[in-house]
Amino acid sequence: MNSREFISLKIKQITEEGIKKFPEDFLFPCDLSSFTLPSETLVIGNEFFGTYEVITTRGESFCHTDTITKAKYLVYAGRNKGRDINIPVDDKNIDLVVREYEKYLDQKLKQIERDYRKLFPESKDVNSAVNEVFRILNLKRL
Repeated sequence: MNSREFISLKIKQITEEGIKKFPEDFLFPCDLSSFTLPSETLVIGNEFFGTYEVITTRGESFCHTDTITKAKYLVYAGRNKGRDINIPVDDKNIDLVVREYEKYLDQKLKQIERDYRKLFPESKDVNSAVNEVFRILNLKRL
């Protein structure tokens, strides 16, 4: 097996297991508000005096948030392009949801890395393999 075959195998395994949806699979009972996402990929832009800009990949401003965690929430949810999402009203709940999602992503990253190192113990290419799996699956870890 080579690195390319490993990447294909991992993508297939993760897809068959099912990828949890953000934010739906990480929300818990709390006050929510609805938010409509654009049909483009979102990224975190610059920080301006304590507010964080969320922009599209074309550089257009989507919104400004008062916390980095809320900006991350929108970017992670941006995987669901052009949909309405629910976002907790309370910033503490946003923090909890984002933390749980990042924990989930970290577990995926570590598992891919462990599996890669078992098959290719001498290789220094582990990061590019992990990044490629995440890129193809359209997953981001900020």
